[in-house]
Amino acid sequence: MVQLIDKCLMINLFDSESDNIETMRLERISTKLYLLIFSICIYSITIYIIFTNTIIDQSFENPSSNDYNNLLISHSKSLDCPCNKISIAYKDFIEINTTFHEICSSDFVNIKWINYLFYQGYWDEYERRDIRVRGSAYFLFLSNLCNISQTTINNVIEQFLNEIFINTKLISEPEFNIQIENIILQFQNETLTKFSRSLKLLRNIMNENAFVSSYFLNWYWWRDINSAFTTIPISPIIMKNGCSCGTQSDCIDSGGIYYDTTSRQVFAMPGLHIGCSVVETLLQSTFECLYDQACINLLLNYITTVTNPYDYRMNILALNSSIVSRFKTNTMIQIIADELFIEEWKINSSYSLFYNQCAPAYCSYKIQKDDYAIYIISKILGLYGGLTVSLRFIIPFITKIIFNIIKRCRNNIIIPNE
Repeated sequence: MVQLIDKCLMINLFDSESDNIETMRLERISTKLYLLIFSICIYSITIYIIFTNTIIDQSFENPSSNDYNNLLISHSKSLDCPCNKISIAYKDFIEINTTFHEICSSDFVNIKWINYLFYQGYWDEYERRDIRVRGSAYFLFLSNLCNISQTTINNVIEQFLNEIFINTKLISEPEFNIQIENIILQFQNETLTKFSRSLKLLRNIMNENAFVSSYFLNWYWWRDINSAFTTIPISPIIMKNGCSCGTQSDCIDSGGIYYDTTSRQVFAMPGLHIGCSVVETLLQSTFECLYDQACINLLLNYITTVTNPYDYRMNILALNSSIVSRFKTNTMIQIIADELFIEEWKINSSYSLFYNQCAPAYCSYKIQKDDYAIYIISKILGLYGGLTVSLRFIIPFITKIIFNIIKRCRNNIIIPNE
């Protein structure tokens, strides 16, 4: 054992075959320093390699949709597929259609029905709550609302589909569906909110400016043609419940058919609520009667009993209650109008069309080597050669420098006189 230790201490990896004791001593010290530094380096590098994941970049050229899905399953965390086209118009992969409330395609928004109600326009011959003559204004406003709603929807859909969807890299189908669903939901909410605000603005303009209705809906006004006064006296309409159109805009009363200008009601039309203007009357009413053929027939029967009979009869069909609607028959028209009379949004988004537009030229991903032990050994062996050459070149110089410094320090020590 002692002999083995002595042999280890006498190892000389830098043997220059010199007989100089100082040189041999310096070479042995260089050997020990070399072995120490070499061992530390190899140990450190080995530990680093073992505890560091060996990641290798891989790429897949021109992946198909199936290729991408397979890569996504096995490399979901590191998969990256840059889009060849990062800005894609929504119209290239989204289709939007809408179905409107049945009222907007019914006989009730037909100009023939509107003219039938108006006839010769002698509205002053009937009570203000009578649907005859004045009803033409309600249904004309309804027809205009339907047209505006349909035009608005067509315009905003066209504008939206021409907008750009920006995505720098390909996304998975579930993520695509979530993003598109959120974008569509935001588009729908913004569209409905803007239209609802416009409708509210119209009502505020009508109400706040106190426009006088020509149909005596909010104010009574009259003028004696023989009078020299140019001022027209007016007085506010006061409902049966005491609500005055002079101070409030949301007053409503039931409507239908009345005996001439008297308050005796002949027929109460379900859902017809007479307000302080044509706008308020329509928006606060419902379509209840329009879903009931018996109610419509009764209404037509009373309409033809006016002093000047109509030249023709109308064959009006009730709204089809068997058609599925998200609105009840007694839903206020304001609520339906705020929804742009839309029954259903039909939205089709195609991930395959989006994939074709994105058209990734390649997909890159990272993998960890399976032959890990072999990789570590080969890495260490590769480093061994370079480390050996470097240390064998550097260590002798370092050793000489250290010894020269020590030697000079010793020579500079002053020995005091005894």
